[in-house]
Amino acid sequence: MRNRHKFAFIVFCAFADMFAMVSSTVLFLNFSNEQNSTLSSLFLNEMIPITIFSWLFSVSYFQLYRVDVLFNLEYFFRNSWRAFFSQRIMWQIYILLFHQNTLYSFGSKANLFQLGFLLLYFLLSRIIFTVAIEKVKGWIFKRYTVAIWGFNKTSIELASHLESNSLFMDFVGIVNENSSIDYTNNKDFSQALSKAIHSASENNINELYIVAKPDYISDLNFFFELGDKHCMRLKFVPDFSSISKKHFNSSSLNNFHVINPRFEPLQNAYNRLLKRIFDVVVSILVIVLILSWLYPLVAFLIKKESKGPVLFKQIRTGKKNKPFCCYKFRSMYVNIGDESKQAKKGDARVTKIGKFLRKTSLDEMPQFFNVLVGNMSVVGPRPHMIKHTSDYNDHIRNFMVRHFVKPGITGLSQVLGLRGETKNVSDMKKRVSTDIRYLQNWSLLTDIKICFLTVIVTLKGDENAF
Repeated sequence: MRNRHKFAFIVFCAFADMFAMVSSTVLFLNFSNEQNSTLSSLFLNEMIPITIFSWLFSVSYFQLYRVDVLFNLEYFFRNSWRAFFSQRIMWQIYILLFHQNTLYSFGSKANLFQLGFLLLYFLLSRIIFTVAIEKVKGWIFKRYTVAIWGFNKTSIELASHLESNSLFMDFVGIVNENSSIDYTNNKDFSQALSKAIHSASENNINELYIVAKPDYISDLNFFFELGDKHCMRLKFVPDFSSISKKHFNSSSLNNFHVINPRFEPLQNAYNRLLKRIFDVVVSILVIVLILSWLYPLVAFLIKKESKGPVLFKQIRTGKKNKPFCCYKFRSMYVNIGDESKQAKKGDARVTKIGKFLRKTSLDEMPQFFNVLVGNMSVVGPRPHMIKHTSDYNDHIRNFMVRHFVKPGITGLSQVLGLRGETKNVSDMKKRVSTDIRYLQNWSLLTDIKICFLTVIVTLKGDENAF
């Protein structure tokens, strides 16, 4: 990798962005002075430092100039706009909180001109940056060549990654891609690898990735020293594709290489905190703005139709397989049939008001109290009864994976139509597969999207809700 070229790009981009932010503030101040001479001098003098501070905070938070972000165009564009809008929000909040007495308006010409200038800059600068990135290889005279030795599933995936991130290097591919030799012992493998290192050196390869099974290499230091003699960097990538067809997730713990069966974003403490803040904010808003008037209304209708409590409390399986008391508005007659039996279409146990509550999913609303106390999340796999958890765990091998996270009021399975009665094991397998997909691809944006989709599905009406 040509780090000096990367560094030059990062410095240039950071300097250009900061210059644009400061220039926009200078334009704002000039327009403000022309339009309103009564603006506080303190207010005007603080604007440039506030602009610099808020922009630095935004780019640091979104890690805009980190190497793997800057040279991944999708991430770079997305984080550029996130940083821009975050800076604008902080800028406006500062004015409203500390200078509310100044004659300032969000819709003023000065503010709109500044916003328009920045929008135009970010649009044009990102287009120019994209063009420059695509042509950067032609500007580098001494290219850094990278290759892979070893043809297997892992090397193919690595090659795909290197090809998509080969902005500052020349990736020549898998050097033994057309070889049909299958090594059966360490001696043959070592001889072939030694020849490959020598051949790669003659072809001016600067960095060679060795992708092979760990048990093929008896002395890794020997090959590293051989690479050093040829002034070539060697990197060893263990191939575990023959162990399992699944794609592992690996990480480092000090000097230990850790292999995980799957990637779980919510293993990160920051992500868990972010999800918990989202849960608390949403649950408080729902309880204060909706349940404050909905609860007494529904309670009156439930009591009027049948005797029994307003809330139906049932022990269900939560995170880490721990049981908890799940709340719902009671939608069935009391002591009618087996409570562990799933509700069916046209179920005689369901009351008239209960049919409406279940059809509109309003019976789930008390679970926001579960969210507030921490038993559940707004979004996550739906909790099952203890008996059903035990039964399905005996038939579905990865069923308990869905309990690595808190159960949710709604979830990815629900918005995709996988809710309601599960008549056979295959139905539950689909739901479990979708829940695990959510667990592996969690993001706050995903939770927000699922919440909106839940509202849309509820308004349209779900045929599986009964």
